[in-house]
Amino acid sequence: MKKRWISLAVASAMVLSMLSGCGSSGTEEESAPAAEGETAEEDAAAEESTAEEEPLKIAYSVQTLDNEYFVTIANGVEEYAKSLGMSVEITNGDQDVATQISQIENFIQKEMDIILISPVSDTGLEDAVKKAVDAGITVIAANQDFEGSQAFVTIPEYDLGKALGDACGQYISETFGDEAVDVLVLDYPDIESIVPRGDGMRDGVMEYAPNANIVQSISANTVEKGTAAMETAIQKFPNIQVVIGCNDAAALGAYSVVEAQHLADDNENFYIGGMDGTDQALELIKEGTAYKATIDINAAGTGKILIDTALQVRESGPIEEPVSIPLNVVTSSNVDEFLN
Repeated sequence: MKKRWISLAVASAMVLSMLSGCGSSGTEEESAPAAEGETAEEDAAAEESTAEEEPLKIAYSVQTLDNEYFVTIANGVEEYAKSLGMSVEITNGDQDVATQISQIENFIQKEMDIILISPVSDTGLEDAVKKAVDAGITVIAANQDFEGSQAFVTIPEYDLGKALGDACGQYISETFGDEAVDVLVLDYPDIESIVPRGDGMRDGVMEYAPNANIVQSISANTVEKGTAAMETAIQKFPNIQVVIGCNDAAALGAYSVVEAQHLADDNENFYIGGMDGTDQALELIKEGTAYKATIDINAAGTGKILIDTALQVRESGPIEEPVSIPLNVVTSSNVDEFLN
């Protein structure tokens, strides 16, 4: 309808020009076509400007919203997207690949411009991701990569694990000396891309505390799994004094068992460390509990990094190298810098 009115306006202008031209010089008559051309160009520019101003639509499929780390990232995505005038939709993958596939397909139907995915698994999403990319949607992988992503935002897994392992090993060396301290590692080998994280944790401990005794490595990445792992391990190895986890969720599960069974009541040297820099972990470190370290991986700022990366891909094309998230070791000595 808008174009029809513009056409009528142009036609009226031409008629008026022709009528006035009857009593004008030839030079004035020749100016009419130029005015018509300018009007058409202005019309095209206006339409292009309107198209450019239409807000981008962004969606984020989160591995799980039962993990404080992912909740923090999701909040960051939503806040930053809205600050840029984008519409945003956050969905919970609920630790299920089929659920994430359904969400991606739904995003395609909604003609999203950008899809961010923190995948449940590094396999299984290939077909859905390809459909999204073929539809002209920018797809970004977060935390772990998957086939078809156009950029991968992460922390190198081995470096992440090594940072916690180093901090733990140094603590053991300084606190226990040459004592053969029993250590429990809660890693997550279920996902191949995360295996190096557990390797880094163990390597860091042994580098700084070669007399440490890693009694067991158990797969755990949630509070529930961390709780179950600690309950099982402490029965078999009652002298465990150090627990490090692949994330704060698992480590917090272990902490709940330590508290419930009063394992640290008479042992101020009991050590629990995790990673993600969640608020609960930071508060426990601040309070001087057995929870003594976490690795801050800038969860609050990751949402901005994800969106900025997506916009860069839309502007310049896929990014081959991983986009790194900065990390910091947090202990009682610097925890105040990270508390909100």
